[in-house]
Amino acid sequence: MYTKTIIPETRSITLDLPVSFVGEHVRVIAVVEKEAPIFGKKRKDQIAKTYSVYPKTDLSQFKFNRDEANDFE
Repeated sequence: MYTKTIIPETRSITLDLPVSFVGEHVRVIAVVEKEAPIFGKKRKDQIAKTYSVYPKTDLSQFKFNRDEANDFE
C-alpha cells in the first residue's frame, strides 16, 4: 500500500508510483480530508464549565513505580 497526501495547485496532477507497482493493478482513490476541530468553542466551554467544579490535584510530585504496581506477591 502506498499513501501520499498532497495539496493540488491545479485540477490536473501527475502521480509517480514506486517501481514495484509497474505491471500491477493499481487503484487510485481521491478523498478530500477536511481538518475540522474535534470540539467547537461552544463544546469546549461546556466541558470547561462541567469540570471546573471538581477540585484540582497537583500531580507534579507524583512518582509511579511500575515494578511495585505489578508486584502481586
